[in-house]
Amino acid sequence: MTTLLRMTRQSLTVLFVSLLCLSNAQAFNPAPVAPVDTLIVGDSVFALSGDIHRYLEDDLDKTINTSARSGCQMIGGNFICRSRYAIPAQYANANKSGIKTVIFNGGGNDIQLNSCAPSLTRCMPLLNDLEDRIAQLAQQMRADGIENIIFLGYYNGTGNAAELREINNYSMNRKAATYAGLGITFIDVRQAFNGNEARYLLNDGIHPTAEGSRVLADLIKQAL
Repeated sequence: MTTLLRMTRQSLTVLFVSLLCLSNAQAFNPAPVAPVDTLIVGDSVFALSGDIHRYLEDDLDKTINTSARSGCQMIGGNFICRSRYAIPAQYANANKSGIKTVIFNGGGNDIQLNSCAPSLTRCMPLLNDLEDRIAQLAQQMRADGIENIIFLGYYNGTGNAAELREINNYSMNRKAATYAGLGITFIDVRQAFNGNEARYLLNDGIHPTAEGSRVLADLIKQAL
């Protein structure tokens, strides 16, 4: 009996040491973590619910960094989002180590909060300034080694936002015609949302529902 107990204790000791070694090995050799290679910057289309970010991370099975903030503009700031968080500043201040893809938007708040709206004629100087700033931002991204630059376009809003349709259509058509030459992949989302606004937009007529964000995430995936 004594011999049996001694053998049992020895076996348990060996098992304990083996488990301890395995645990230490795992502690010192953690599973490799895939590097983050994608960054999102922009406004509340991304940031208000965060759904697009979550959908993309789940679908692509990887971590995606985001610096997007609600209310932010491409140029300057406002009472919701100060200029220090403007979209170019979001990009400038983000950790870009290993980043190869940037997904962004911008300009919607610049237009919506400007007194020139809803007149396309009065907003032309602003629209020109926005395109110049986006071109500069894309140029900086390329200089930083960003390989894929993706701009998520704006759908036409409803309710009070419907008055911006002429401005938005002009802006989106201009982007569709020029962004390829700037090295930007432009995602035109208007057709996908047209006729589906009741399901894809919140009651404010501006921000996407979870279902609308799902559509936007799918369009982004197609562009990646």
